[in-house]
Formats: sequence, C-alpha cells, structure tokens
Amino acid sequence: MQRKGFTLMELLTVVVIIGILASVALPQYQKVVEKSKFTKAEVMAKALYDSCDRLVTQWGAETYSSLPTNAKTIARLDIGDASLLPVGFTINGNTISGAGFSYTLPTTGNPNTARAGECYVQISKTAGNYIGTQLTFDGEQFTCSNNATACEIYGFEE
Repeated sequence: MQRKGFTLMELLTVVVIIGILASVALPQYQKVVEKSKFTKAEVMAKALYDSCDRLVTQWGAETYSSLPTNAKTIARLDIGDASLLPVGFTINGNTISGAGFSYTLPTTGNPNTARAGECYVQISKTAGNYIGTQLTFDGEQFTCSNNATACEIYGFEE
C-alpha cells in the first residue's frame, strides 16, 4: 500500500518552523519600515534647514537669530508654500506636518551647538510607532532624544 500526502507530524513540524521564522523576521521587518519612514523625515528636515540657511543669506544676516522676527516664518522660506510640499503635508505657523512627523523651525537659533544662532529643525514623531520621539537637525547631524528604542532604529544614540 502506497502512502499519499503528509502525516500530521510532518505538517505540524513545518508549521512550527514557519512560526519560528516569522517571529524572528517580523520585528526586523517593522524596524526596516520605521527606518524607511524616518529616511523621508530626514529629507524633509534637510530641505527645511537648507531653505532656512538660504533665507539668512538672502537677508544678508550673520545668523538666523539676527534675522527680524517677521522673517523667521516658514512662509518666508522657499519651501514655505503649501503647494510645493508633498501631498498630505500642511503648514501651521512655523510647523510643517505630514507623513507621521512634524518639523518646526524655532524662532531662535540653536543654543546647544558650537554654531549658536544658526538655523535648526526640531522633528517630532506624531503618528505610528514611537510617537513623541524628538529629534533635532542642526545642518550637520541629527540628535535624538527621549526614546532609546526609536533612536537606535533611526541610527542615533540617545
């Protein structure tokens, strides 16, 4: 008599192996997805910083802090027109929001760097995983704070 098909034990073994592989792969997949979302946030933060830097040059100021208060708005930036932003992004005062992050251009220069008074961008995670994570971009590097797991996934030390 010839046997057709698989035994219950063989099927259970396969199911257990697939379950173990999935339990290892899923967290890694989630980290990769989160990192890719942050990559988009990096691009937006760098664009906002570069636009701020150009504004300082256009006004002939030495630093961002030395600009007149009415010049320190996103509307004055060359990316400050909502029609120039990706679909789903909005501008509210000095903050651009979209794709799970908000980007704020503070009205004072960054006091925490050697280049005090220069432009910087504050980034906050507003949707998805790690809501509330804060990052700062000062034109040279990103600094992550208040969420060690997110900082690690994004590739920064807290």
